[in-house]
Amino acid sequence: MTLDAKQIEVLNNCFLFRALPEGEREKIFSSFCEQSYKKSESIFTQHSFIKSLGIILEGEAAVYNESGALLNTLKPGSCFGAAALFSQTNEYVTSVIAKKQSRVLFISDKELKELFIKYPEAALSYIEFLSGRIQFLNRKIDSYTSPSIENAVWSWLISHEDDGGVVHVAMGYAALARALSVGRASLYRALTELQNEGKIVKNGADIFICDRIK
Repeated sequence: MTLDAKQIEVLNNCFLFRALPEGEREKIFSSFCEQSYKKSESIFTQHSFIKSLGIILEGEAAVYNESGALLNTLKPGSCFGAAALFSQTNEYVTSVIAKKQSRVLFISDKELKELFIKYPEAALSYIEFLSGRIQFLNRKIDSYTSPSIENAVWSWLISHEDDGGVVHVAMGYAALARALSVGRASLYRALTELQNEGKIVKNGADIFICDRIK
């Protein structure tokens, strides 16, 4: 597999490879397979997926749940499939769809095990990543236990954060208030409370989830 300089930079910054020796990374990268996808093409679905860790090399993909709600947007460097990789189930819990022309690097379960044996640091990075996802899910569960506006806003934020813990409110805050069925004043109060609690930092249209900033 041939990678250009930009794609190599994406992989160098991926959590899985940061601890690996720099001189060996490109050789490791070239041993994995990659695939291109057209806009709107399915990458993973609930009943059509491969037991592999996928890493977005270029383009963008959207993650949807079974009911079709958008859960996350994957950009270069983002990965998917980690939770199901070593699972015994034959179903994938979400669907991953290309939002634009995209390329994805795939690492099979066998290749990942070999990587972990040769480079234990990669296994530690993988465990840290999964721990972060567990924390993310715990926050979502906590947000569902209370119907307050603050928790509704918090739930929306953690469902739309990128891998760096940033939420870009492209629609604008007035539109977000309508989407959450709350008044604009209530939305701003909730954001202020979340900021006062140290959960977020608001900077214009960007909101930073404090314990997810990398």
